[in-house]
Amino acid sequence: MNRTYKVVFVVLVIAAAGYAGWRIYESRRASKAGLLSENIVHNGNDWTADFTAMLPAPESEVFNAVRNIENSHSDQIRNIRMLSQTDTSKTVEFEMNGPGGQTITVQMVFQYDQAARRISYHTVDTPALNMKAEYQFDPQGSSTLISYHQVTTMTQQLPVPDGVIKEAIRSTFVSQLEDLKRTLNLASSEEPDESNDEP
Repeated sequence: MNRTYKVVFVVLVIAAAGYAGWRIYESRRASKAGLLSENIVHNGNDWTADFTAMLPAPESEVFNAVRNIENSHSDQIRNIRMLSQTDTSKTVEFEMNGPGGQTITVQMVFQYDQAARRISYHTVDTPALNMKAEYQFDPQGSSTLISYHQVTTMTQQLPVPDGVIKEAIRSTFVSQLEDLKRTLNLASSEEPDESNDEP
């Protein structure tokens, strides 16, 4: 094998190892946040995402934490502004991190059905995308199972690979879980990071 092929081979091995390390980190982050399953499908202009997650907190507390979305401090959200509110709904404007480092401003209307343990929301006046989503909360003893379903229709084509959009959808949900854990004071229940402990 000549020198050029050896250099190319080493670069490819380093790139593959780096990608594998990043995926392991992301998987561990998702697991610590409580993510149980995920399925993200792209069909035409539609992106459909289904997630399940478990949080060690009572259902009513998790429901109220999601209900008070304006108190969120997710890494994916730059700013939140309440536009209107009633007993069963609210309209909120978000500035979010989008694919390729873009900022996306989105207005969403949230509907709350506490008796059915369900929160749904959809975008309004957002030219780049239309999103409909629903959280379903099921009590599991002292924990809560979250089932989340989202359909996003891109009204404009984004010049980024599918993998970037898929990772943005996944990272947004994982960030929501992490924020819920902070809001519910569950961060202290996480296992400590396995650092480079000296023997």
